[in-house]
Amino acid sequence: MIVRDSSGDIDVNLLEIRDVINIDLLQLFQNNFAESLNIASVTVDKNGTPVTTPSSYTNFCTNYIHSTAIGDCRCAESHRKGGERAACLGRPYIYTCHAKLIDFAAPILIGDTQIGTILGGQVLTKTPELHEYRNIAKEIGVDEDNLVKAVKKIKIMEEKNVKAAAEVLFVIANALSKIGYEEIRLKNISQNLRIEILKKDLLLKESEEYNKLKTQLFSTISHELKTPLNIIFSSLQLMESLYSAGKISSENNVFYKYCSVMKQNCYRLLRLINNLIDMNKIELGFFKLNLTNNNIVSVIEELALSVSEYARLKNIELIFDTETEEKIIAFDPEKFERIILNLLSNAIKFTNNGGKIYVNIYEDCEYVFISIRDTGCGIPKDMLEKIFDAFTQVDTTLRRNAEGSGIGLSLVKSLVEMHGGEITVKSTLGLGSEFIIKIPSRLVEDKTPINSVESQFLEENIKMEFSDIYL
Repeated sequence: MIVRDSSGDIDVNLLEIRDVINIDLLQLFQNNFAESLNIASVTVDKNGTPVTTPSSYTNFCTNYIHSTAIGDCRCAESHRKGGERAACLGRPYIYTCHAKLIDFAAPILIGDTQIGTILGGQVLTKTPELHEYRNIAKEIGVDEDNLVKAVKKIKIMEEKNVKAAAEVLFVIANALSKIGYEEIRLKNISQNLRIEILKKDLLLKESEEYNKLKTQLFSTISHELKTPLNIIFSSLQLMESLYSAGKISSENNVFYKYCSVMKQNCYRLLRLINNLIDMNKIELGFFKLNLTNNNIVSVIEELALSVSEYARLKNIELIFDTETEEKIIAFDPEKFERIILNLLSNAIKFTNNGGKIYVNIYEDCEYVFISIRDTGCGIPKDMLEKIFDAFTQVDTTLRRNAEGSGIGLSLVKSLVEMHGGEITVKSTLGLGSEFIIKIPSRLVEDKTPINSVESQFLEENIKMEFSDIYL
């Protein structure tokens, strides 16, 4: 089992060789090495315990040295020490094992940490001293004569050939070390990616939960505000009706003056609440368009004429011009009314007395363009990228007496994009701004055309959209 440190990376000091190297692949390397050089080989962990099946082992080692617990334990200790020495030297280590045979060790490393050793040998470089092997037989408890017969069959190699075999084994060990290192690196990368994915999933869930709570909050606040506001608004309308009928008297029109102020601010609050509700609907995907084939030119012209009185009262000239007298395209008249009224409201709000507002319509083969340009205070360059973000307002030093929530342009952008269009802004500080709406010139089927804005609601909608303009 792979153990990780506090940072999440794999703890190399606690690695086992089988954690990072495929044992079947390791066995294949070992078998090919032993068969090609006709010598014994085995791979052990850092404690000297075999992790592979021995390759080309001699009868001497298999049937005698490893046949007893003492001999097997001594071999493991010899393997461990040979591997440690090789790791310390950083090269193959040739040594005489406890059974008086020549072995050589090549370390398998992850970085500087040894995780195992690949061993070769079980050979001699000179004729054996047989009395030494009789002593070994006594120590481990095997038959002396049979052990001596087995040792006589051990292959005798020249020292230079032993060194060459050890170098080959070292090359194999280095290849295995690289395989192990890459495996660890990939496991760490994989783990880090999993951690990043988990973190992002957590952030996504937190964000979704936050958005859900925000939506619920906006919805609750909006509806809770709208109920008492409707009662106040209805009361004001009743009082105005009684005043008009002469049932309420007032000196110097004081009642009518303050009633108008209260009513205007009711419209302003309704506008804010409606915008909040609609933003939530758009965000949740519940806000739908009712596209019909209409004359976009006449709709915008009627809207421009309807608000001209607000412009006149501020001594602003509102000029409507169009390159085409009629253009039938698919759009939602009610939603487009809100788009145009919001932009005209802003233009009047931020244009000084004596200024001008130009409303122009032109087209090309694919799109209709609506331009609303003013000679007002303009927008700072650093705000042009943010102006359509929700709750963004231009610097208060430029807004002067104009007020707003910063929601309107965000809603306008969403409504335009729902029509498949886009809205852009150009502005020079101190000289004015131009908002350009581009919507596709397309039609929808089976829709009854509506050729003008419904005058029944237009007056109320204008009062609501222009409620933060104090004349």
